Amino acid sequence: MLPMRSALPLALLALCTALAACRQTPSASPVATAEAAPVAEEIAWRQGDVEDAFADAQQSGKPVLLYWGAVWCPPCNKLKATLFRDPAFIALTRQYVPVYLDGDQEGAQALGEQFGVRGYPTLIVLDPQRHEITRLAGGNDSAELTRALTLAAKRRTAVADVLRVAVVSPQRVSEDDWRVLGDYGWEVDANRLSGQRDPAVLLRQLAAAAPAPALQRRFALLALGAEATGKDNAAPGSEAREQARALLTTVLATPAEVRANRDLLGYQGPALVARAAASPEQGEQLSAQLLAALERADAAQDNAADARLSSVVTALTLFKQQHAEAPVPAALAEKAHARVAEADAAAKTPHERQATISTAVYVLREVGDDAAAEKLLLAELDRSQTPYYYMPELAELAEARGDRDAALEWLRKAYAGAQGQATRVQWGVLYVEGLVRLRPEDNAAIEQATAQVIAELDAQPAGYHQRTRQRFERLAGTLQTWSRAHHGQDTLGRLQARMGETCAKAAPGADAGAACGRWLKS
Repeated sequence: MLPMRSALPLALLALCTALAACRQTPSASPVATAEAAPVAEEIAWRQGDVEDAFADAQQSGKPVLLYWGAVWCPPCNKLKATLFRDPAFIALTRQYVPVYLDGDQEGAQALGEQFGVRGYPTLIVLDPQRHEITRLAGGNDSAELTRALTLAAKRRTAVADVLRVAVVSPQRVSEDDWRVLGDYGWEVDANRLSGQRDPAVLLRQLAAAAPAPALQRRFALLALGAEATGKDNAAPGSEAREQARALLTTVLATPAEVRANRDLLGYQGPALVARAAASPEQGEQLSAQLLAALERADAAQDNAADARLSSVVTALTLFKQQHAEAPVPAALAEKAHARVAEADAAAKTPHERQATISTAVYVLREVGDDAAAEKLLLAELDRSQTPYYYMPELAELAEARGDRDAALEWLRKAYAGAQGQATRVQWGVLYVEGLVRLRPEDNAAIEQATAQVIAELDAQPAGYHQRTRQRFERLAGTLQTWSRAHHGQDTLGRLQARMGETCAKAAPGADAGAACGRWLKS
């Protein structure tokens, strides 16, 4: 998740990009089936102690609830501000051995790779023998998350086994098994469950086999989203468009299904509309239906202001999708400003603000009000517990108005202030990329900053995994492109030698060691 404007929709879809199960809307008490127990003031998370958690699970017979997050992650903070404070949910976690794995804890990136975690936040339920019972995207509707975890707490069947039966003999799959497959966080799966199969094909197979119509539509929506974002994003034919349009129309007319699929419809809704509409008129009609359905669903949320801000993101995306070069209409811009002000005023606690401000800034920039976005960000620096998170956005604003020096200074300050092993690497890479983009002739500065990022890896035994590895691989591509245009071969040679000294400690395993050793090599 990058703290940049261009990455925000993905951030919100990740792990902001959260999907819920396709079932009836829960009752007023979201944990109606939780075991009676004294309510704790907070969840008794084990902080990163995964091995001890599984040892306890083997003794107690309880499943492990693994929560993967980061202190700066907006949807993680939304969980902390809402679901993780719910006394009923806290009571539910007593049925688990709950583990909080922060992405910056020592060894966390290696564990994230081991468990196939794709982004923050992710919730994984595992039995005492480490078989995965389910995984859920942490940005889901709180009541839907609670319902899914209430069901998962009683189960001991691996989700991979459930899927295997559903594909071969769907008639043998129980109602609860189908619910688990519907709840599953396919968008944070990273092909862990689907394996070599095309996710869209697999999801359509499940849609055809599921017994309940709402669940059939749930899988069909997921398949449509997978097709819209997949590598082979070919335009659908007329029959496929008609089927997609009928699917969307039915779901949007059913409030329970809108709530159950809220984030999928919000953040992938524009892509779904694009695949369903055969004409601009149909696109306008489906867009209106989608926005009306989201507004109805958001009005029922406890955090209505934050949810209403999210629906403006969808409205802006839909408008720009259908009117690429046109300015945002005054009425939509006015609504966007009003929703930003409403969400800003409603966000009181640090967790609430961290969950809200990035979206508010994105909305302001989408309507062309960079001045208001910058004002909001600057004000937040003094309020935030992680001010470095907002500084790359300030750098982008400065770069957009042509102030390269200010942009680089914000990136430098963000890197200097970043906290946590993996986070420092991520923000360090942003700084080096800024130097390459804005001062490509300054070989010495680029080499010095890159060497400092490599030094961050020195402090991470076995740290060349997951997000850290991904950032270094991205940085390698950036530096190789820069080198060809700015005679940087000698610089790259020195950096590669420096990285070689680090790899033995940072990447002791065969796979990670080989990947680390190849860094910067053509």
